[in-house]
Amino acid sequence: MTRSFLPTVCVSIVILIALAVTETEATNPSAPQPTSPAVPLCKSLYKKKSVPAKTLQALVRSHELWVEYRRNPNAKRLELCQADLSRAALSKANLERADLAGAVLRQANLSHAILDQVSLAGADLTKAVLEDSTLSGADLRRVRLTAANLSRTIGDEAALFDAVLVGAKLREASFERAQLEGANLTAADLTNGNFVEAYFYGATLKDAVLVNADLTSADLRRTVLSKANFHSANLQGALLDHAQMEGAQLVEADLESAYLDETNLRDANLKGAILRGTDMRYTDLQGTDLRNADLEGANLEEAVLVKANAHSAKLRMAILYHAVLDNADFQGAHLNRAVLIGAKGSHTNFTNGDLSEIYAPKSSFRQAQFNRANLESANFVGADLRGSNFSYSNLAQANLQDTNLQDATFAAVNLSGARLDSADLRRANFKGAILSSAIGLTQTQLNAACVDDQTQLPSGLSRPAPCSSLKKEAR
Repeated sequence: MTRSFLPTVCVSIVILIALAVTETEATNPSAPQPTSPAVPLCKSLYKKKSVPAKTLQALVRSHELWVEYRRNPNAKRLELCQADLSRAALSKANLERADLAGAVLRQANLSHAILDQVSLAGADLTKAVLEDSTLSGADLRRVRLTAANLSRTIGDEAALFDAVLVGAKLREASFERAQLEGANLTAADLTNGNFVEAYFYGATLKDAVLVNADLTSADLRRTVLSKANFHSANLQGALLDHAQMEGAQLVEADLESAYLDETNLRDANLKGAILRGTDMRYTDLQGTDLRNADLEGANLEEAVLVKANAHSAKLRMAILYHAVLDNADFQGAHLNRAVLIGAKGSHTNFTNGDLSEIYAPKSSFRQAQFNRANLESANFVGADLRGSNFSYSNLAQANLQDTNLQDATFAAVNLSGARLDSADLRRANFKGAILSSAIGLTQTQLNAACVDDQTQLPSGLSRPAPCSSLKKEAR
């Protein structure tokens, strides 16, 4: 009895002590707890020290053996975190998985080096040469690569969060799926680079050169791209929402199905660019050059195109719902079947444009130019078109019901089959116009308008007297 009782008592005491400790910790959560450091401490023997050239060569050879076979007794991983390796000669070295975090590699030569999955977080590689090197999967967080040469470097899936690459050369480099969030690439050269599905969220690429770069499906949301050069770049499916792209050069760039919601493209050059199916809702396109651009099916809902130049642009089936088009130039543009519900524009120029079957009810285009435009089957129901010029245009089968056409000019216009029910035609000029098969036109409307001997009227309506002084005074 005594022997079995003692162990039982000891176990009970241990359990009670454990419960008491647990209760104390639970009631005092503010008590300091041991935590592991977020960033591993640097234990390198050369921390904050320069590494002699011969020593460095020996360490690199040992690391290369480690990469080949880690159990080799002469092999050891290179651990030179925070070491001073300025101007180091490391061309063609195999530094895969080496620890160089925080190292100083200013003006170091790393051309043709293997740096896959290397740790370079916080390292300084200012003016370093990394031509033809590989950095796939490398940790380059907060690395400084100012004016560094990374031409033809392969850095797929590398982590470059908050990295500094100001003035860096990345010509023909490949950084597919790389993480560049918050990186600074001001004035960097990314010509012919491959950045497919790269993540640039919040990065700065002001004045950067991205000529012929492949940015398919790249995430460029909230980036600063002011005056960047994207000539002939591939941005298909790219995310550019809220990006700052004022003054950017996007001549002949491919942005098909890209997202530019609320993007700032003021004074940007998109001449000849492909923007088919692009989401450009609420985009600022003031003063933007869209000459010969392809915007078929693009969504420009509430976009601002004040003084934009869309001469000869393709906007077939584009959505311009409530868009602002003041002083915009659409001469020779193709807008057939475009949706302009509630769109507004004074002095907008649609001369020689194709606006057949446009859907523009409740729109407002005062003092606009529609000269020689094709407006066949256009819908302007309830629109405000006061003072606009439609001379020599085609408005056959157009719907102008309840439209305000005061002071508008329809000289030599074809209005065959057009609906004019309840349209306000006061002081409108129909000299030489074809109204013979117009629908809904009344004598009262006609009497308030201006016609001449060449005007073709519907049967049953009398030709009013020439425009009287009363009509002119009423202007």
